[in-house]
Amino acid sequence: MKKLSLFLLLSLLFSCSRMNMVELSGELEHGNGRMLHLSVLTAEGLQPVDSAVVRHNSFRFKLNSHKLKWLATGEPVFLQLSFTSDNGFTTLARGGEKVHFKADANRLVSSYYVSGSKDAQLMWELDSALASFVRCTDTLLQVYHYYMDVDSVRSAVEQRYNKEVEVHRQYLRGFIQSHPQSFSTMIAFYQGYNNLHFFDEAADADLLHSLTDSLVKYYPNSQYVRWLQSRTR
Repeated sequence: MKKLSLFLLLSLLFSCSRMNMVELSGELEHGNGRMLHLSVLTAEGLQPVDSAVVRHNSFRFKLNSHKLKWLATGEPVFLQLSFTSDNGFTTLARGGEKVHFKADANRLVSSYYVSGSKDAQLMWELDSALASFVRCTDTLLQVYHYYMDVDSVRSAVEQRYNKEVEVHRQYLRGFIQSHPQSFSTMIAFYQGYNNLHFFDEAADADLLHSLTDSLVKYYPNSQYVRWLQSRTR
């Protein structure tokens, strides 16, 4: 009986230790020999956590609550993987997860795919949807400049652009409403491209309050939720 109790205790301790760890790994085409940086996004901004040289186009980061204190809370954490300030992406992970990525190192955000974490996959969905929007609107911009002097074409392009913006806005609104427990809804609300922002804190205050109230129910002590609350006062 004592041996059984000891076994159960050791199993419990091992399980708890794993819940305070997260592993990020992946294959990065064209990444061999390059330095990959891992940062955590806090309410105050980005903080470097670790870095590693990509070997044989592969990488692996193992984090515990000593290196990343927020893992001990059991809440998801925003993490950024990047080579440079303009070649990286932000993801979500929590203790106990093993998150795996595949990407082209030359264009991380537009090429990556992720598995092993529901929240990370939601972040990927947002990035993929934005990439599709950008491809479409970049094409429209090229047509606009080429036919700058043709009023009918310019007007048609402007109408199509405005329609694409509204379609993406509705996609993001539906995403937020469909995932009330995920921190990815914060990214959805503040998603933008260049000088375009799909939502405004004042004009879309109802949506911001709604997603904040939803997250407060599940993560009342989260640093991210406290930041959101500060934006809705």
